[in-house]
Amino acid sequence: MARTRELVEKFYDAFNNGDLDAARQYFDEDMENVDPTGTLNGWDAFRQFVAVFKASMPDARLNAKVWIDGGAVVAIEGTFTGTFTNPLPSPQGEIPPTGKSFELPFVEINHAPSGRITSHRVYYDQMAFLAALGVMPPQ
Repeated sequence: MARTRELVEKFYDAFNNGDLDAARQYFDEDMENVDPTGTLNGWDAFRQFVAVFKASMPDARLNAKVWIDGGAVVAIEGTFTGTFTNPLPSPQGEIPPTGKSFELPFVEINHAPSGRITSHRVYYDQMAFLAALGVMPPQ
């Protein structure tokens, strides 16, 4: 059984390489994703959510800086980086690209008690992200 850190490292590699289909094997089918935008249940919903960001920011990368490895639970302090080059769909309509590069700090907690990630929680400043994308004025 893979350790949680190894699962997360492999997910980051798959995301950074734009291979979301490869990331499937690291997540439980019924996984839960929680972030500032809300809660998503199931791999398919999570994949669709992540694919939107990768399509809008093709060079987007997840960069781990600090790992806290508790075995089945792993916390990461990192940055989400990239360039906003393609339209970003949102509930309020499509946001046109600004061409801005960004570096967004985040903290993420992953739980994988049985060999696949069942809980993926990400904490970041949503307003700072929108400002970094050039969608709203800096705070």
